[in-house]
Amino acid sequence: MAAEIKAANPKAVIVFGNDHAGYLFREILTGRYGSRLVDFIGLGNNGPFSMMGLLYALQGCISLSQVPSLAYRTNNEIIAQETPTYPLNLRLLPDYSLIEDYLSDHYDRAFAVWYSDFYELKRMVTLPIDSGCHWGKEPGRRCRHCSIQGLTPKFASIKRIVPAFEELLNRQRANVYCAGDSTLGFSENQWGGQYHFLNDLADAFADSPTLSTRRFMLCYGLVREFLASAELCKSFVRTWNVGIEAFDPVLLRSDSKGVNKDKDTILRAFELARSLDYRIYVSGILGLPGTTLAQLRREVDNWLSLAEEFQDIIMTVSVSLPAVLPGSRMYWDSMHSSSEFRSWHGELLPSLQMTEFYIQRNSEIAFADANAALLELGRGIIRISQNGGNPVKFGGYMLGGKDKDEVAERAIFKDVLERLS
Repeated sequence: MAAEIKAANPKAVIVFGNDHAGYLFREILTGRYGSRLVDFIGLGNNGPFSMMGLLYALQGCISLSQVPSLAYRTNNEIIAQETPTYPLNLRLLPDYSLIEDYLSDHYDRAFAVWYSDFYELKRMVTLPIDSGCHWGKEPGRRCRHCSIQGLTPKFASIKRIVPAFEELLNRQRANVYCAGDSTLGFSENQWGGQYHFLNDLADAFADSPTLSTRRFMLCYGLVREFLASAELCKSFVRTWNVGIEAFDPVLLRSDSKGVNKDKDTILRAFELARSLDYRIYVSGILGLPGTTLAQLRREVDNWLSLAEEFQDIIMTVSVSLPAVLPGSRMYWDSMHSSSEFRSWHGELLPSLQMTEFYIQRNSEIAFADANAALLELGRGIIRISQNGGNPVKFGGYMLGGKDKDEVAERAIFKDVLERLS
């Protein structure tokens, strides 16, 4: 995409962000492709401030050196302006009225195909109202993901959230995906009463004539958190987005400290979701460290059983093999334990090779076993959907590889690069 943009307009400014680019900015900015195509890379979690500052810098209003969380080339040198994460309550929430035509022409059509049957409102937008999770405050308790990312609880201001949501519901008639790491974990009756963000939201929404009449939010929360927050959120949260990862708590012990407990606790949470008319987007991983063939078989059976039993409320089952990408605990562990693995990372990542390596090194199964299990699970979910009831979607992370589509894409990329030179 960056190559196509540069071919159409050589003066276009290309900015990359997110974990891969943010962690490997030097490799990209000096790489075979990135050195020609990428102008700037956003670092850390200050995207809104980085982009606004960059706009001012490109207009000549401030120096590039004043833009936070930004990496770029200058005088054959890579400059990395690392900046502490700014408080979320200082950020302005996005104004989707600015791209309303684009939403209507493109995004709404995709939403209609995939999810409109589950929602009264026929649009979905994203608002970052919270970030991090409560585990991040206590290093002895937090999971690997939180500790690697350095996540700590932070929230947008209730005074900004309410009018932003009212605008979205009144004008856009949109559902809102609150892309926090554990939104449903911030209720007052959890973790010793340290956080009451979710209670404040519930009170503010109840006082709003607009927000008190619909269920419109999609929120993430662990099984344990949902059990504690489901009643509080039942009037405004439509969809519970939960990462189960695995049913067997043994497979989670070293990474997530068993926060989803066990199969019985998961089923109890799903029964509660059904009784309160929630919708569910559920995800997991096959091939976690320590997996045996017998455990792999049980995991597939448990996923199929869950999808069949709760087909009436599950929208999507998204299960993948370990995605060994920058920012993930799988990548972190491999980078710190294997020189061979370290030699592979760069501006383009061999994700399939990394995942094969990870599974072989950390479990008792082969990559082929995990891949076959994933294919069996996907076909099983499709069969369940074809047997009537709500259509459950299945998604699996695409690891890349040498197939016909990949070969065709590389040929297109090569052609565009030749036109650029």
